[in-house]
Amino acid sequence: MFNSQNFIESTKTLVNKYTPHYSTLHIALGFDNNYALPAGITISSVISNTLDCNLHFHLFVDQVSDSNIEKFKQLATDRITITIYKINNNFSINPKTLVLHITNASTCIRFIIPDILNSITDRVIYLDSDTICLQSLAEITKYDIKNYIAGVIPDSKDMQQEVSTMYPINAKQYFNAGVLLINTKNWKKENISEKAFNLINNGKIYKYADQDILNILLENKTLLLPIKFNTKIKISIDAHQEKKIRPYTVILHYISQNKPWFKVYQSEIFKYFFHSSPWKNENLPLSGNSSSIRNYSKYLVKQGHYCKSIYYYGIYLKYKLFLKK
Repeated sequence: MFNSQNFIESTKTLVNKYTPHYSTLHIALGFDNNYALPAGITISSVISNTLDCNLHFHLFVDQVSDSNIEKFKQLATDRITITIYKINNNFSINPKTLVLHITNASTCIRFIIPDILNSITDRVIYLDSDTICLQSLAEITKYDIKNYIAGVIPDSKDMQQEVSTMYPINAKQYFNAGVLLINTKNWKKENISEKAFNLINNGKIYKYADQDILNILLENKTLLLPIKFNTKIKISIDAHQEKKIRPYTVILHYISQNKPWFKVYQSEIFKYFFHSSPWKNENLPLSGNSSSIRNYSKYLVKQGHYCKSIYYYGIYLKYKLFLKK
């Protein structure tokens, strides 16, 4: 019999600082050690902008280092509770499903989160670790999802058009799974966790992995929420796209492989929260691919930093010639 608890090695509350007479938002993230730093920045941004309630962060972690766990503990101020759920080796996903830029199973941790939190809360906000909160997250809880499994934010028309040729679902309701307002009771009632694992491990390749699975299982069972709760952005080296963000944006979602925590990207939004976080003294990774290093070198030329440009072009050549990235 399927039991999501079988995937949990241990559960530990790092810190509990509930403030009496405040309502509580339950927020969940799932990640491995590679995404621990960006997850920390996501959490920092939520804490900074959501001031009118208790925040209980449920962190489902896959082989995250003790030093990163300690940094999560440092995030806690008044109103903050952080619980760590360590994923064990029973959690496995068909590797054939992990295509595109999805290279590990941790992206599918979201499958089990509502099942496990069902006994704690009726509703949980799931956030990807490449999101940043710009306004109070409490606003999303104003939407009534009692008759739905989740509140979701529709994906782009281009994405909806693409999936319309891939799956027999209503593509106009296809959503991005990076931000979800989940009704844990209805999720468990419909056995979504078990169904999701059965689908993703059935041998078929789902191009967008867990996101496709959730769209198939939750068809006609979701409430569409405003785009401000999952405003997707693809940044270039200078991150000029950030200047075009609408002022009402609540959650900014950095899609594609161009992530703001890579040193080559000049994301002022990410840097703002990074420099005030417990990770502020960490060395950020340079880049996820060689082409972005080359583009960074060109950017430095335009900025008049010729010596730095030559240095990073040398790194690009090393990646290209020896590391084959």
